[in-house]
Amino acid sequence: MNKGERIPMPSQRLNTTARSHRPGLFKHVRPSAGKIMWVIGLLLSALLMLLSPHSRFSSDGRLNISPREPLVLPPEARAGLRTLAESVLHALRTSDRAALEQLALTRSEFCERLWPKLPSVPNLTCEWTWSAYAPQNAEGLDRLLREHSGREYTLIRIAPQRIASYGEVRVYERVRMIVMDESGQIRALRLSGSICELDGAFRVCSFILD
Repeated sequence: MNKGERIPMPSQRLNTTARSHRPGLFKHVRPSAGKIMWVIGLLLSALLMLLSPHSRFSSDGRLNISPREPLVLPPEARAGLRTLAESVLHALRTSDRAALEQLALTRSEFCERLWPKLPSVPNLTCEWTWSAYAPQNAEGLDRLLREHSGREYTLIRIAPQRIASYGEVRVYERVRMIVMDESGQIRALRLSGSICELDGAFRVCSFILD
């Protein structure tokens, strides 16, 4: 059960599973492996997890950020993520399931805007992936409401652990919301899975905790 966690000290190092000697912030991962792992993540509540250390690298496909320090987000991303997070917290405060569903990625957005950006995998269709993903997402939303409905959380900041980029689509992974609860205690909560940025619009990818 996700009851929140103590915020780690800034010096805490995050584990990475990708090995690369490329300089800079982004690391390039083999496209087919990236999409396979993405789909496995949907089905196994591990949406958009990092690839294994044995993956090879290429010049295109999925781009992973595995920072050793907290991500510094550009102002537009920070504003978009904050607006979405505030909407999630408000819907939880009022126990509004319909509002939470409206904040999530729709089937149309998934199949028409996100899926075409991912490298293709033979014999794997968007329709099949969505049909397998949707029931788990509904269970994740049930869990979220069961654990956090009615809570008075005040957002301090939002902290994704990594960013994955597929063309112009960005996915903010393992997102924590740093909040103050009713007692004044600061908590780092995992309230959803990844968050997608599609043409400047921010959507909850899923309510499955990846």
